[in-house]
Amino acid sequence: MLSRRHLLQTAAGLLFGSGLPLGMDRAGVAAGATSPPGDPASASFPDRTLWLHRVQTQEEGQILYFQDQTLVSDGYSLLCYLLRDVRAEQVTHMDVKLIHLLFGMQAWMRSCGIRQPLRINSGYRTLDTNANTEGAAVHSQHLSGQAVDFTVAGIPSPVLAKLALKFNGGGVGVYPTFVHVDTGPVRMWRG
Repeated sequence: MLSRRHLLQTAAGLLFGSGLPLGMDRAGVAAGATSPPGDPASASFPDRTLWLHRVQTQEEGQILYFQDQTLVSDGYSLLCYLLRDVRAEQVTHMDVKLIHLLFGMQAWMRSCGIRQPLRINSGYRTLDTNANTEGAAVHSQHLSGQAVDFTVAGIPSPVLAKLALKFNGGGVGVYPTFVHVDTGPVRMWRG
């Protein structure tokens, strides 16, 4: 469990400092978060495991999806399944850049002693699910497997959003109860 003091120190680092682990600058983090296999930036984290918890189904896993500068097919497929449209039970190929972005955020949190799964509220959405989701954009990045809405226990949405912005990987939406990240154009909004 996170202590209040540690959480406040972490939040202060995000709000007032670069918020990045020692030796990482914004460009390096962005490259490491979205680098394709074989890219020199991928050497920073040769093995990548992402810890997800799907809120609606209570499914959870720590999934190795990237090893030896190569996407692990079974791990990637399992992540796509966890990020599926649970209402329609439809799976799509999720954007690998998005998965690397989520990994980068989680790796940063681990480096600060925060060991929690990303609690996924929404990943891929079918057209029907998107149409029935309150406030969803008509041309949502969720439709193409390029967006995730999530929380992390004990971390306020504005703090998660600030971390996501450090990666410069795409859009970041701050909502009262969750954060949206996507791999579309870099932008920020409040919902």
